[in-house]
Amino acid sequence: MPLRHTRRRRHRSRLQRNLHDFPPEEPSDTDTTTTTTTNTTTTMAPSAEWTTDFFGPKLLTKPQTTGIPTASAFEGKKLIVLYFSASWCPPCRSFTPKLIEFYKNCKEDIGCVFVSSDRDEKSFSEYFGKMPWHAMFPSYTSTVNRNRQGRLSDIFKIQGIPSVIVLDAKTGHFITDNARTEVMSAGSDASAQKELVQSWLSKEAVPIHQASFGSGGGSSDNLIVRAIKYILTKPTYMLGIYVIVKKILRYLEEMGEDGGIEDGKEL
Repeated sequence: MPLRHTRRRRHRSRLQRNLHDFPPEEPSDTDTTTTTTTNTTTTMAPSAEWTTDFFGPKLLTKPQTTGIPTASAFEGKKLIVLYFSASWCPPCRSFTPKLIEFYKNCKEDIGCVFVSSDRDEKSFSEYFGKMPWHAMFPSYTSTVNRNRQGRLSDIFKIQGIPSVIVLDAKTGHFITDNARTEVMSAGSDASAQKELVQSWLSKEAVPIHQASFGSGGGSSDNLIVRAIKYILTKPTYMLGIYVIVKKILRYLEEMGEDGGIEDGKEL
C-alpha cells in the first residue's frame, strides 16, 4: 500500500509540473482577482474573458474617471467595433462625426471601443469627451496600457489611422477590417447603416489567428495598394502594362529627337 501511494504522489507531481509548462497570462496592475488553473483555460473564452484580455479589466465611459468593469460593458451587444484614432489626425477628426452618427443609429446591436493614439491627457479628454462609447485607458497612462494597446495594433496589423475593426461580441472572432470604408459608403442613410450592421452579422466570424487582414482600414491609399497587389498577381496585366509603358517612352523619345533638330540651341 505505501508503494501505491508513493506512485500516485509521483504521478500527481508530474501532472503539476506539466501544468506549469503553460503559465497563466500575467495579470494587469489593476486586476486583484485570483485565477485558479483548470482544464477550461485551454478552451475558447466566453465574452467577459476575451474582452478583458483585449481591453483590460476596466473601460472608460468618460474622460478622467475610474472606468467600469469590461466584463459587463457589452451586455446585449452583438458586435464590437474597435476604433483606432487620435485627435492629432485630420482624417480621424473628419471621420469621427460619421462614426458617431452611425453608432447612434445602430447602438442596439453594436458596442464601440476607442483605442487612442493621443499622447497626453488634455488631447485625449477633449477628443474622447465627444464620443458616446467606451475607451481603453490610453497608452501614455502606464506601461501595461501601452503594451496592451500595442498588442492590439499588432494583432490587427494596424498600419494607419483611422482604422475600424469589427468583432463578434460573443466570441471575439474577426468579421472585417474594412468597416471605415463601409461606414462612409453608408453615409447618413439610417436604413443603409442598419443594413450594413446586418451584413456584418450575416458574415462568418473567424478566429483571429485564421483571419486575413488588409491594411486595417487606416491607410488613405488602401485602394491603390489593393489595386497594385491585384495587378502583381496577374502576369498578363503586368506584361500589358510593360508594353504600354515601353510604347509611351519610345513615343516621347521620338518627339524629343524631332524637336531637338530644330529647337536645340544654346541659350
